[in-house]
Order: sequence, then structure tokens, then C-alpha cells
Amino acid sequence: MGRITIKDIAKLLEVNPSTVSRALKDHPDISVSMKEKIQQVAKDLGYQPNYQAIRFRQNKSGLIGLIIPEMGMFFFPAVVKAIEEIVKKNGYNLIILQSNDLLEKEKENALVCQNFGLDGLLVCLSKETMDVGHFTETIQRKMPIVFFDKVIQQKECSTVVINDELAAITAINHLARKGYKKISGIFGNQNLEITQSRKKGFLKALTKHRLLHYGEFCFHADTLEESKRKFAELLEQSVLPDAVFTMTDQTLAGVIQAIYEKGLSIPEELAVICISNGNLPYYLNPQITHIRHSGYAVGKTAVELLFDLMNDKVVVSNNQLELETFLVELDSC
Repeated sequence: MGRITIKDIAKLLEVNPSTVSRALKDHPDISVSMKEKIQQVAKDLGYQPNYQAIRFRQNKSGLIGLIIPEMGMFFFPAVVKAIEEIVKKNGYNLIILQSNDLLEKEKENALVCQNFGLDGLLVCLSKETMDVGHFTETIQRKMPIVFFDKVIQQKECSTVVINDELAAITAINHLARKGYKKISGIFGNQNLEITQSRKKGFLKALTKHRLLHYGEFCFHADTLEESKRKFAELLEQSVLPDAVFTMTDQTLAGVIQAIYEKGLSIPEELAVICISNGNLPYYLNPQITHIRHSGYAVGKTAVELLFDLMNDKVVVSNNQLELETFLVELDSC
């Protein structure tokens, strides 16, 4: 037998196809006993809705787009996992496009999404993106868009972020309470709002606790390799930090390699704290104290907001959602 249809179920039960359709949608006009009977038969026969036909009747593509800088190994796998689960649950398919952290590639991806006529779009911006003008046409076409994590705050855009400044403040507050005074700060690309906010929080917390800002202890790094190289160079100086804050798992991975190769003991010789998705810190020895920034929660919240926009459950297009982060105290400080 080919694909089971509503008509097949209706014929078997000798009822109208519209009755089957409404029963499968849990319509109140259909009696409870009839619903249960129809739903059981549908389950026994392995019935699956033909979403392609449904989307065609609704004049929808059935596609959700996701543009990210790169898949990476730390944050985005959890983001994508959450998005895929909810997209599938809602009967849609997901198209994933990578910008490779390049503005021109991001513009190409935005155009692809426009041409596909997607029903909704999720975007994490590249490090080269200074404005979202290349998404203007998409916005004007009334395609719902949600920007997440790496965003540029625009009044007409919906975003899902954490309070990056507060996350950094929380980390430095913890180090200050532990008595550390010479704190190094390792940050990502300086063009990103997320980096600027986390560095602002870092400096604000140092000022609050009347701690000196050692400029030579702080640097920006775009890659794991760059963070390792620069921190290894820092560890060759005569004056060393007693603690280090890294703003991502990627920078943490580079810093940890430099520390291991130098033969320093954590936390006896150097304390470590970071903002993390929450996986990497548990695989290191010692386990790393971190501010938990869940990629899964970001992805889940972003895609749920997108579906709310698509289904008109929210009436404005500029929802600014801010997720909570929290301190996970382990063994590194």
C-alpha cells in the first residue's frame, strides 16, 4: 500500500473525509468516541500528514531558514539541535546556511532565503556585519525574522540574546570575591556587539571592585589558535595574571592549551572562568567554573518566537527577549 491518506481512513470507517480531518485536528465538533476511533485507526495504519500538500493549499513553502556564521564545535550544535527539533515538530523543514563569518556570504544567503520564499528566518550575524540593511527587503516582504546571539539592536527586529554585560560582571564578581586581583580578559572579535558588551561588563566590574585594569593582560582573538598563541605570549611576560576570564568556549579552549603547555597549575597558579554553553568546562581537568549560556535555550527560544510571529501569536515584530545566565562554580576558581 502507498501513502495512507485521509480518504483511505474515511473509506475504511465509512465516514466523510472531512470528519476524519477534523478528528485528527481534535476539532470540538467531533465526539470524543469518534475522535478516539479515527485517531487509533490512523495510528495503526501509520498515517502521516502530507505537509507538502497542506503548505501548497496554504500558499506556504514549509521551509524555515537558519543563517549562522559557522557550525563550529562549541555553541552552534546545541542551537541547531533545538531549532531542528521544534521545526520538525511543527511540520516544517530546515535550511541551514553558513556565512563563514563573511558579510558578502551572509548577503548571498539572505538573497537565497528571499528567493526560496521561506516562511520564516533565523539569523546569527557574521563578525563583519555592521548593519542589517541586506535583510531590509526580507523584512519588507513581511517574512518573520528573529536574530539571535550575535545581533545588532534595531527597533524593527526581533532578537534573542543574553545580558552579555551582566554575564561578564558576574564572572569578575566571582573572581573578586575569591581574592584575585590581576585579572586577564580574553575577548572575541572587537566589531561584535556581543564582544563590546562583555568587555564593558569586564571593565565595569574591575572598577566596582577597585581592581587595576592590566591592559597587557587583555586581548581580542578571532580563533582558538589565535587565543592560544596570544595567551602563550602573555605567559612569557615577567608579570603574570592570577586569573583569566574568557568570553567564549572557543577562547577558553585556546587559553587552556597555552596553560597546559606552560605547565601551570589551575587554580593554584592561575584561576580560570569563562562564559560557556556548559559542555566543554566539564571535559577539562580541573573542571572550569563558568557562566552558563545555553545554546539549546537560545535556539529553542528563537525558533519558538519565530513560530509565534508566523502564527500571529505576537502582534509586534520587534520582540527583544533576554535569557538568564547563571554561575556554575566548579574547580578552577
